[in-house]
Amino acid sequence: MSYEQLRSSLAARLVDRRLPPKLAHDVLQELDIVAADYDIRRACTDLIVSGGFPEVVKMYCASLIVENKAAGTVNDYRRILVNFLETVRKPFNMVTTNDIRVYLFSRQQNGSLAKSSVEHLRIVINAFYNWLVDEEYIERNPARRIEPIKVPRSGRQAVPAVDLEYLRKACRTPREKALIDFLYSTGCRISECAALTLDDIDFRDRSVRILHGKGDKARMTYFNAEAEVSLREYLNTRKNASSVLFCRSRAPYGFISKTALEREIRKVRERVDQLTVTVTPHVLRHTFATMAINNGAPVQHVQQLMGHSSLDTTMIYTHHQQEDIRASHRKFVT
Repeated sequence: MSYEQLRSSLAARLVDRRLPPKLAHDVLQELDIVAADYDIRRACTDLIVSGGFPEVVKMYCASLIVENKAAGTVNDYRRILVNFLETVRKPFNMVTTNDIRVYLFSRQQNGSLAKSSVEHLRIVINAFYNWLVDEEYIERNPARRIEPIKVPRSGRQAVPAVDLEYLRKACRTPREKALIDFLYSTGCRISECAALTLDDIDFRDRSVRILHGKGDKARMTYFNAEAEVSLREYLNTRKNASSVLFCRSRAPYGFISKTALEREIRKVRERVDQLTVTVTPHVLRHTFATMAINNGAPVQHVQQLMGHSSLDTTMIYTHHQQEDIRASHRKFVT
C-alpha cells in the first residue's frame, strides 16, 4: 500500500465518522507533515507459507553459523522454528506463552515425540526468543516462563566385558573387528569415526586427532593396544591406497557414511544371541565413558576425551559408579 492509498483510506474513515470537514482537513495536513520524514510501508506480518520461513529466522540461523554451530544443528533449528510458526499461525512477535505451551503439549499428546524430543523443541524455541530479545526485535521472551520438561534418565547400560568378547568373536572381517575395538577404546562418535583419515591416526602414541567434532570442535583421543592390533590387521588386508581410515569397499574407496558404519555394527550384533545389551555405536561410546570413570579417570579428562562442552554432560556417566558405592554401603554397613 502506497502513502497515497493510506491517506485516502484514512480520509474515507474520517468522513464515515462524520468529522467536521475543517478538522478532517487539519488531521490530513498534519499527517502529511509528519509522514514526510518517514518511509511508510505495510508491516510484514504474513504467516509462513509451506516450504518458506520469515526473514527473522534466516537472520537467526545466520547468527548460529557465525557462532560456529554445526550445519546439522542449524538445519535442525530452522526446521523446528518453521514448523512451530506454521503451527501457531502467528507472526513471531505475536506469539504468547500459552501458544508455546499448547504447541509443546500437542506434540507430546499425539504420541509422535518422546519427552526428551519435546524438551528439545522447548530449548530451541526458548533460544530463538532469547535471541530476539537480545537483538531487540521484541521486549520479552514468551518461552521464559515455561519450565523444562522432566525427562526420565535413560536406563542405557554399558556393554559388559563378556558381551564385548562375544561381539569380537562374531566379527567375520578384520574391518568389523577394528571398527568395534576402535569405537570402544576411543569413545568417538560414529560421525567422527566416518570422517577420519589415516593422517589423523598416530600409532606411535595411539592417538586420534578429531578435527571436526560436535560443534566443529577439535580434540585428541586415544586407542588401546587391542584396538591397535585390530587396526593394523585391517589396514594390512586392504587392497587400496585410500587415505580414509574406514573407507568404502569399492572404488573410488572414499568416505563411508555413518549410516553404513551403524549398519555394519548392527550386522555383527545380530549374529550374537547371548548379548545382554543392545549394542550400538553410541552404546560403545557410553561404555568408554562409564568404564573410564569407574576405573578412576578424572571426570575432567573424560570430558576432554569425549568432546563434551559441559562437565554436566560427562557427570551423567558417573551414575554407575554411584550405584557401586551404594551397593558397597548396603553390603558392609549394617
